[in-house]
Amino acid sequence: MDSAETALVRARATNEWLRGDVIQALVVATELDREVYRVRGLDENGHPTGRVEKAFDALFSESAGEYVAVRGDHPACAAVGLYQALSTEHTWLVVTSHRLAVLRLRDRAKGTASEDAFNAVKEERSVGGALRGLGKFVSASAAEFAKSVRRPPLHERPGDAVLESPYEAPRAVLARVEKWKQPLVPQFRGGPRWLAVHFADGSWARVKTDESGQAALTGSAG
Repeated sequence: MDSAETALVRARATNEWLRGDVIQALVVATELDREVYRVRGLDENGHPTGRVEKAFDALFSESAGEYVAVRGDHPACAAVGLYQALSTEHTWLVVTSHRLAVLRLRDRAKGTASEDAFNAVKEERSVGGALRGLGKFVSASAAEFAKSVRRPPLHERPGDAVLESPYEAPRAVLARVEKWKQPLVPQFRGGPRWLAVHFADGSWARVKTDESGQAALTGSAG
């Protein structure tokens, strides 16, 4: 992610969000490209199941190309909240003197038409109406994509940037942060890096970052 956006987040966080805290690390972070949840009460996609899997412990093996992204004993565990907050674009993991948080830059100029059309589809009860609504959603999404291609980067139009904090917790919930590497996936200079974020409640989440982000949160490069 562009360092200019990170600089914008830092400036906005200082002015709008810190409230006397001191930023100790602010790094770009996102969810894994292919992830599996291993959380009691959630299925592999992170949706509530309403039951406890009988073979829960046996499911903690990683299949080729899919990696356990979140592990915990309850849907309300700290790892689930943090990981789900990283499921959109323009997200950063932030450690301050008192908090662990995810900050997000939302582009106020993006997505309103397609979101309205999608909400209309969800609310439509007739099949015909739903199909018409789906057509509008597809058209709105295509139009929005075309606009986004032409739209300058967010740091060049900071007036469109809205700083949000979809996840905040006391610093005490964070136990440690370790390097993690996807098996059989080579690392190269300038490429992505990964972290395992461990929490005091025993849960953990794996997230994607970059070289500088990994170094900032683990104290070492590579």
